[in-house]
Amino acid sequence: MARKDSDTKSLDLKLAAELLETHWQTVVAEAATKSDIKYIANVTLRKAIEASINHKQVTFRFCLPVQLLGKLTNPMLDSLRLQKRKGDSSDLTGWDARSLASKVVAPFNQRQENILGTSGDPYVGNPMRIPRMVRDDQSKKDVTGWNTLVDVLEQVELRGNPDFTKAVFRQVLLEMFRRQKSLRFVYSLPPRISLEGVLSLAQRFLEEKSGGDRNLALCGALFDSIGIHFGLYAKVDRARINASDEATGQAADLECVNAEGKVVLAVEVKDRILTLSDVEGTLRKGRQRKIKDIFFATPGVKGDEKSTLDERILRAFASGQNLYIFDFFDFARSVLALGGESIRITFLQKVGEHLDLWNTQPSHRQAWKGFLESV
Repeated sequence: MARKDSDTKSLDLKLAAELLETHWQTVVAEAATKSDIKYIANVTLRKAIEASINHKQVTFRFCLPVQLLGKLTNPMLDSLRLQKRKGDSSDLTGWDARSLASKVVAPFNQRQENILGTSGDPYVGNPMRIPRMVRDDQSKKDVTGWNTLVDVLEQVELRGNPDFTKAVFRQVLLEMFRRQKSLRFVYSLPPRISLEGVLSLAQRFLEEKSGGDRNLALCGALFDSIGIHFGLYAKVDRARINASDEATGQAADLECVNAEGKVVLAVEVKDRILTLSDVEGTLRKGRQRKIKDIFFATPGVKGDEKSTLDERILRAFASGQNLYIFDFFDFARSVLALGGESIRITFLQKVGEHLDLWNTQPSHRQAWKGFLESV
């Protein structure tokens, strides 16, 4: 039996979910390589979106993603509408925004570490249980913030241009991504884990390329754990990924410092083959800083330079510097076996702390969280 017009849905929730995921992946990929990216030129509009996504009220934070996703899914809809007139088949611009919020946007938000808040039904409260959003609604606790939302949506309706709607929606997702980057993730640590278990987690974590972020988080966590459990130094100072040593003032990616503030050993972390040029540069910086012990964590050395590197290590020793080249997993196996179960849990905890503290891309933090939860 054919459906009646009044039964026809004004919004395809499956399509909305697909559009949300597609646009999110696009925004995340572009933002990861272009820190200054923007999808709309109007500064005032961008600031309005930023303020709305970071509003103190959860409902306000959900508003633009929900309303714009509805408009993007079905351009005929009014992005300011929150409800559809019941039994009115001629109402083509009204729609059930609450269903989109609870069935599509809220589940997506939960998968993305609750960027907008923890609500599973963000439109359940009184603020959004109205037919249509209007300016200067005195029933709202923050009328100014409410008007900001209306301003953004009114511009979308005034333009009536799908390309503009898409651009505004992507700017909203961009602000969500930036907000996500500032959040600390919750990492669920197992009560115990075997040596092979922890090494397997680390290996799986490194399978995806990260521009060195994941490698540095693992190495930083390992040397943090060594300092805590064996007391060889008081703390580990770390440089930001891709920052030059000249800019950070450090001799290497990691500097292990004793209680008196002296660097007792420096660690360079490479996610590629080590070259003689790498070694020479770090030896020079170490000599300037009077650092005697230097470690290189690397998957290997350049084949045609191996003998030259061996000779350089001997000459460095003769001049007062100890240089060690090791594979991370070989080194980690020995350390995490010697320290027992307690150091392995510390290591897992410190990986998460490094990922959060250094504002690593959320996808890497989500991956580590997922691996921990699989234990």
